[in-house]
Amino acid sequence: MKKIILAILISITIGFGVFAQGVSGTNSDIYDAETFEAEKTTTQIIIPSEQHTVDQTATVKIEYMPMYDEARIYYECMYVTYDRGEAMNTVLEVLADFQIEHKYIGYKYLRDDKEKYFKDDRNRRKAQYISYVKFTR
Repeated sequence: MKKIILAILISITIGFGVFAQGVSGTNSDIYDAETFEAEKTTTQIIIPSEQHTVDQTATVKIEYMPMYDEARIYYECMYVTYDRGEAMNTVLEVLADFQIEHKYIGYKYLRDDKEKYFKDDRNRRKAQYISYVKFTR
């Protein structure tokens, strides 16, 4: 019985030795890990060249996270000229342009769209429409 157990243990040890992979301490492995960590938290701020806005006070900004294929689209304008329908249409047009530019097939909403009202640093009342989407390839 002892010989059988010893033979099994020896064969397991040899099996681990044959199939074990060595640890390569090369700089490329460290670089890949560092690059992954840096890109994981990277957010690109994109100002679209074509804003698609009718309102003269409106601006559109995209926060794009390429690692997760997610984007937040911010439509911001003066409170007195804010129109929710125009904000929705502008965001849809900007999303369509962004989708074509980055070669995505489609997108889905991760959260409901939000509206936010605030005062800026010059004490002007502003409205902001925020849309949060995830793109698919």
